[in-house]
Amino acid sequence: MQPDTAYRKGEIYKRGRGHRACGRTGLWLLSSRGRIASPDLNDYLAYLLCVLFPADGGDLVERLQDLMRDQGIEADVSCFWHGERGAAPPVLADAVLAAFARLPASIETDFDAD
Repeated sequence: MQPDTAYRKGEIYKRGRGHRACGRTGLWLLSSRGRIASPDLNDYLAYLLCVLFPADGGDLVERLQDLMRDQGIEADVSCFWHGERGAAPPVLADAVLAAFARLPASIETDFDAD
């Protein structure tokens, strides 16, 4: 799958509207914009898991784990949620947490309500 944005550390990349920047770290970003239309955060994370762990992926996970270990790559999954006053923040499914832990990938959450 092609990322929406990707660059290596030190690489010059386009930030938008013609602005250029130099990558302080490497980045491989896949956005769910236009791919998922759900109010449930777990649906978005399930989409990402289908990308990482495709049914016909064979040894894809092992190759990704090897690459991460050999190259010192860390994976982070950032989740942002903003709700109305009093709204309960999302609860991440245990199966989702376990699947990301297999890589390993940390899940960073930024949940806030008015």
